[in-house]
Amino acid sequence: MEKEDILLVANDAILNFPKEIKSPILMTLSKDRFSKYLNLMKLTKHLNKTPCFIAEMKGGSVIYFCEEIVNHLIKQYKIRNKELFIKAITLHELYHSYNHLMVNTEGAAVFSEILVHQEMKKEFPKEYKFLNRFTLSNKHVNSINN
Repeated sequence: MEKEDILLVANDAILNFPKEIKSPILMTLSKDRFSKYLNLMKLTKHLNKTPCFIAEMKGGSVIYFCEEIVNHLIKQYKIRNKELFIKAITLHELYHSYNHLMVNTEGAAVFSEILVHQEMKKEFPKEYKFLNRFTLSNKHVNSINN
């Protein structure tokens, strides 16, 4: 998917997010720059399995996408599932923003992930199931039980 397509699907997910949040800015970064930004978060990273992340900045939230990683992860899918993937990962990040949890330790990161997965499972079951199947099929770190 092109950068514009990724951002269009992500914007649609933001518009349909049921919680009240300040709409984040969406940005795409090159893989090198995306990797550097992940390093600033000081948490364990899985660069080739992390298509986006959210950062809380002074002016508001920013969701950073890496077009190269997104496309690598979804290359085998048809367009409908590519869009579902983008929607699911965007919703995942929006729940992180909504929850306002400070994540500066591994334990806090695990708790935040569990909470987001529970919220998605309840409010967006289709996206939750797709994302859960995706992470399992890609042997991504998954500490969430169904």
